[in-house]
Amino acid sequence: MKALTASMDKIVKTLQEGHAQLRKASEKTNKRMNIVFQEQHHIKRDRDSLDQDIKKLYNVYHNMKPQPQGHFMDNPNQQEDIKPYSMLLKKVRSPSQYQDGDNMS
Repeated sequence: MKALTASMDKIVKTLQEGHAQLRKASEKTNKRMNIVFQEQHHIKRDRDSLDQDIKKLYNVYHNMKPQPQGHFMDNPNQQEDIKPYSMLLKKVRSPSQYQDGDNMS
């Protein structure tokens, strides 16, 4: 009977030690999980803040861009003379247009 009681006491002691180890591991895990949840919260807050900043910057950029006035074909009453870029450049006379006294030599 004493042997049975001694072995039961040993089993109880082993179970109590295992329970204490599990409790310590659980506390460590809970602390780590709390840190992870806090970090996730900070990351979400920072991401939301960045999204707001991006939206503000886009709105500033969008408002700074010149807005298209519409194509001249959209409004047939509007008489707009559209010339290609090369036509807008300063025209240079060809050599045949020079007269004897007008040479630029």
